[in-house]
Amino acid sequence: MSFRLIVHPRMEGRLDMAIDEALAEAVGRGESPPVFRLYGFSPATLSLGRFQKINGCWEPGLLRADGVTLVRRPTGGHAVLHDSELTYSVALSKQESGSLIGGARKRDVYEFIARVLLAGCANLSIKATINSAQKGDPHNPDCFGSAGEYEIAGAGGRKLIGSAQMTTRTAILQHGSIPMENPGLRVFRYIHSDAPREAHPPTCLNEEKGSVVTFEEARQAFARAVRHELDAEDSELRPAEIAEADRILAEKYATDAWNLRY
Repeated sequence: MSFRLIVHPRMEGRLDMAIDEALAEAVGRGESPPVFRLYGFSPATLSLGRFQKINGCWEPGLLRADGVTLVRRPTGGHAVLHDSELTYSVALSKQESGSLIGGARKRDVYEFIARVLLAGCANLSIKATINSAQKGDPHNPDCFGSAGEYEIAGAGGRKLIGSAQMTTRTAILQHGSIPMENPGLRVFRYIHSDAPREAHPPTCLNEEKGSVVTFEEARQAFARAVRHELDAEDSELRPAEIAEADRILAEKYATDAWNLRY
């Protein structure tokens, strides 16, 4: 089953999340083959994991002052400041995942997608590796403050690509952040935490390559990897997917009831 490859520009973060969820629903209903999507965020967006608690631990005034959007992701994990980065998402049918990737377990999906991410890095002349074990405090509210199994690390073992998943009755959605510039500790401008902040510092495309990688260069490199590794065909959002994304945005991601629920 051939993948669809959807390449988008930088878009508003709440719409990005609605599109990812709409695609997962379409794939889960059998209305679409699996989808690999590449996109970015504009303006900068602080995304929270689906169940991440922030009540009393964040700075809404600073977000507004800096023009940063807040959104709660449909996937798990911890906070990410999406700014100078490329983002990917993958939507798979649970029914088809066994024959497509060999299983529907979380690690099966991570391992399957990891090879595509490694190929994207290679297209930028970056030697990356697959992380073999948990590193850092998994309770750190900063996604890039720890690394999970099958996440992508740079040549020196520092976290390069952060990923998270969501599973429904019919679909699996995984998406992740591929920073061009090092996210460092910027996320802690907007959230409070007592977690150690320098134990496992992350890396980025620019540092691993030793030169500046633009959004366009990164997007093209990873798009080539998706086409080659997954035999993907370039595609656009379908009218029904656009309509569903608009509905999900209005009812969910544009609301405080969702974004501030914990």
